[in-house]
Amino acid sequence: MAHLPVVVATLVIVAVTLIAEDISKNAYLEKSRAELRNKATQVALTIQGAIIANIETGRGLANVIRTEPDIDTERFNQLAKQLFHNFSSMKLIAIAPNLVVSNIYPLEGNESVIGLDYRDVEEQRDLVFEARDKNELTMAGPIDLVQGGTGLLVRYPVYIDSLDKGRYFWGIVSAVLDVDFFYQYAGLLDEDAELDYAIVGKDGMGASGEQFFGSEDINEMDPIRVPVDFRIAQWELRVVPHGGWSVPSSIFWLIRAIAFAAFLLVVVPMAIVFKLSRERMAHLDAHIESQRQLASVSKRFELAVDALKLGVWEFDPAVRRFKWDQQTREIYGLDPDSDINFVDWKERIFPEDRARLFDDGRKAIASEGKFCTDYRLQMPDGTIKTVRVSALGWTDDDGKMIYVGVNWDITKHVAREEALKEARAESERRYQELVKAKTRIEFNALHDFLTKLPNRRYVDEFLNGENGAPWPFEDAENSWLLKVDLDGFKEINDSFGHAAGDTMLLKVADMLRSLKLHDEFIARVGGDEFIMLCSSAQNRNRPQELAEKLIAMLHNPQNYKGLTCRLGASIGLSNWADAKESPDKLRSNADLALYQSKQNGKGCFTFFSQPLFQTANEKRRLADDLLRGIENREFIAYYQGQYNAETHRLVGAEALARWAHTKRGLVYPDMFIDLADSLGVTGEIDAMVMEHALETKQFWADKGLNIDRVSVNVSAKRLSDRDLIPGLKEMDFDPSHLTFELIESTFLDRSAPQVAANIRRLREMGIEIEIDDFGTAYASIVSLTHLLPNRLKIDRELILPVTSSEHQRELVHSIIHIGRTLGIGVVAEGIESLEHAEILRVMGADILQGYAFSRPMTREKFFTHHAKGSRFHVA
Repeated sequence: MAHLPVVVATLVIVAVTLIAEDISKNAYLEKSRAELRNKATQVALTIQGAIIANIETGRGLANVIRTEPDIDTERFNQLAKQLFHNFSSMKLIAIAPNLVVSNIYPLEGNESVIGLDYRDVEEQRDLVFEARDKNELTMAGPIDLVQGGTGLLVRYPVYIDSLDKGRYFWGIVSAVLDVDFFYQYAGLLDEDAELDYAIVGKDGMGASGEQFFGSEDINEMDPIRVPVDFRIAQWELRVVPHGGWSVPSSIFWLIRAIAFAAFLLVVVPMAIVFKLSRERMAHLDAHIESQRQLASVSKRFELAVDALKLGVWEFDPAVRRFKWDQQTREIYGLDPDSDINFVDWKERIFPEDRARLFDDGRKAIASEGKFCTDYRLQMPDGTIKTVRVSALGWTDDDGKMIYVGVNWDITKHVAREEALKEARAESERRYQELVKAKTRIEFNALHDFLTKLPNRRYVDEFLNGENGAPWPFEDAENSWLLKVDLDGFKEINDSFGHAAGDTMLLKVADMLRSLKLHDEFIARVGGDEFIMLCSSAQNRNRPQELAEKLIAMLHNPQNYKGLTCRLGASIGLSNWADAKESPDKLRSNADLALYQSKQNGKGCFTFFSQPLFQTANEKRRLADDLLRGIENREFIAYYQGQYNAETHRLVGAEALARWAHTKRGLVYPDMFIDLADSLGVTGEIDAMVMEHALETKQFWADKGLNIDRVSVNVSAKRLSDRDLIPGLKEMDFDPSHLTFELIESTFLDRSAPQVAANIRRLREMGIEIEIDDFGTAYASIVSLTHLLPNRLKIDRELILPVTSSEHQRELVHSIIHIGRTLGIGVVAEGIESLEHAEILRVMGADILQGYAFSRPMTREKFFTHHAKGSRFHVA
């Protein structure tokens, strides 16, 4: 705000200067516009006079024609020539009686115009009619002329007053005036002209007409506008100075000089006075601020001293005299008014600290340096205080060294430090206990609780080099992993209890330790699974010897509390080089080899090989395809007919599962059924085949092929499904037309309650039951009498030899006899020839099935094969 007067004075001078310049500028421009308007008016009158004179000349010719309506060419040329001689601005003149051009001057170059009828010229017709109808002159243009340049086209209507005809329209007189002549005559084309011109009003439309001369930029420069009136038409002349309106800067210099003088005389002195005043105020403010800060610092010092309970003192070394404040006296336990001398102070110091304190003090005085130390005080009541002192020497005005210092009671602080030391010691003790506990936890996390061998996690970290242990596979070709799985361990657990099983595991661990060399590694990675890492660098047969020794050791019976426990081992061996130095690959290769050992009958070992991997890989791919095939519903049914043994008439069909693989083509059950069983998806395949069979039954019925029943195979998994019966009840089909074929072992497994319950409910629904492949498993007569299936299907392996073996015929005949005795129908499958069919008919079989009658085929081919009229309708 202190600058405000200077700022206001400056703004006033600037504003007055700008106003004065604006007034001078406007006055100059008004004068210039008035002078320019006079010049523009003169130019407009010049153009106006010249064009009107030419128009009136043409009017004179029209008047002559009114008196001489029959004017001939010679008379016209005489008059026209005289006009051209007197007015050089004339470019052309023509007469058109009844709107048809009869004469034109000059004729040369215009011969084609003779005979022109204005009524046929669209661009001229309207203006000609306007002149005729209004009996007024009309002017058009400027227009571009064929001869070059531009011209004005003036038309004069001629009306004749006749005694005979009265007043009538004779025709038109047309004159073309050279516009460029008028521009030149008025000085509009002078190259050194000081003015720029523009003309608007084409076709005589005045200010609202089109511009036909000059630059259009003139319209944006606020031009002087002057009308050019020809009576019959009007133009508007627009004029600006060459280059536009401008004001010479010389008219502003006097105004600016006066403003500058006012600035020097008024503003500058004010600014100087303001600067000096401001500096004085700044010095005054600085002095006040320093006083305020000094007072603030003093106050803060007093507050700090009071808050920290600091005792302030002075000491004169020359006379050994103290000056203590009240707080120092309180620290030493003295009355506020009591005096203190050096001897009294010395007596209060704890005896063990006196020598050190005095020695430190003498050194500080000798060096004139800072003095800082802790010491104890012996209080009159027997208590001990700990005091911290800090002092610094300075020289007064008389040149004497004076020490000024502070004391503060740190007794509580020292007590806290002692407590903290004890707490730190306790914390260290607990930390060491935690370290031990952590070590135990880490050991337990990485080792088997029972055998104390490394566990699976330890093995994973060990193989991946994560636990800091030395890498076991420096030599890939000679590095081996043995995967050991105990045979019979589950039976020991089930028979003798888990305590016996734990004892066996401890014994196996001890066996492995006894076989292990110092640089080999053993671990327990599962319930009954162990691994060993060994090297064949020194002994090429080391992996095989380890496996053989362990199998031999486990072959011996083990004693547990007087009980004999028998164990075995299946072992898979994999090589680090074969695994391409991948820990996961190493383990999976050992698993594959171990699986092969199990398949080979257990109690043996197998080395991983590439064919083994390829077989497993092919099985894995087939498993992936199988699961995808189930998702895509690629499983369908092929159908093989079943025929009455006596008449050979078609009485049923068996739905046989087929896999319509997208790449492998049609895949038969022997390629996928075991894999599906291991994956637990046989139930899903059975369901798809059954749905296909029921759809096919309806498909055949719609085409007129009626079959008593369709048989479908049902797996053990499907038969043990508690949702089997509810699912069947939701389907729309006649249960009496459906037969479930069960493998012999599944049907006779009475130990599965769900299987027995489902079989009972299937019979209650009306679905017939057949035992498939009868004679290949462990069926008993007692089982048949308990469950009484509708039919037995004798396996083809028993049927095929009956044509050549009497013994086999007797065996088959016995099975048929058992079925008849129990009231069970008999189906013979594998009928390869009519001889088979005749033998089985004689034996008493009810239904025949085999290649002798039909092969498995699609439902469409089956229908064609068995349609009415086909030679296979009766096989």
